[in-house]
Amino acid sequence: MHKMTLTGLVFKTSLLMLGITTHAIASPTPSASEIVNQCYYKYAGNDQRSNMQITLKAAGGKKQVSEYTRLWKHYGGENGVVDKVLLFTDTPLKDKGIAFMRWGHTGASNKATEQWIYLPELRKVRRITPRDPQTKEWIIKDEDLRLREPHEDTHTFIDEKSSNGKSFYRVNFTPNNDPIYSKRVFWFNKDGDECSLHKVDFYDKQGEKAKQQLIEWRREGKAWIWDHVAIEDTNSDAFIHYDMKQVEINVGLNDSLFTQRSMQKGYNQ
Repeated sequence: MHKMTLTGLVFKTSLLMLGITTHAIASPTPSASEIVNQCYYKYAGNDQRSNMQITLKAAGGKKQVSEYTRLWKHYGGENGVVDKVLLFTDTPLKDKGIAFMRWGHTGASNKATEQWIYLPELRKVRRITPRDPQTKEWIIKDEDLRLREPHEDTHTFIDEKSSNGKSFYRVNFTPNNDPIYSKRVFWFNKDGDECSLHKVDFYDKQGEKAKQQLIEWRREGKAWIWDHVAIEDTNSDAFIHYDMKQVEINVGLNDSLFTQRSMQKGYNQ
């Protein structure tokens, strides 16, 4: 298989949204903690079934478009598991049958993210080793997409800022231990109980902006769904875009789906 296909799949998990109930922002000038609790942690349902389109472009490379059937289930920290994701490749046809699975673990579990890929031509499931975070070949990292746990960063309120006619709270996330970024600046739209994450600016160890993430949301009942997510390198033309389609919430996905056996069998609704 082409190296680009294998590597690209590692970063196509998108999809780390925890279902955490929070309280509304009460004070006129909220604290960083209040903003993060209300605006960052959104209910995404207990599970999701959807179609996902990913548009990926490496620096100087050509744009690639792929489509997947995506299954996601939230575990809420049970047995140290945050969530599980399964992707089954639908297009391009040359890659149909390739499956990718990811298990996300809590920080308290002291377990790294586990990832597998199924290659039909080899009829074999392989474990994927996370890349060296210092590798500069790729700007998109799985780390950029997962929901961060409160204990991982120090949250500091920066200011209220207007941009394109909209008002935002800006909160600085300074990591307690991060080999890649010195900080992340989160932009939350000021929308009362409906506030949500709009943008994240990533800064490297030299304090320079390295990339940005933009998020568009939609509501499905009480659930918050990522409608479109764009992560773009600020120093090149590299990017990755995620578009979620035909999202179904709380469909009752069985735990047995998230296994290597399912990767080999494929998925039929």
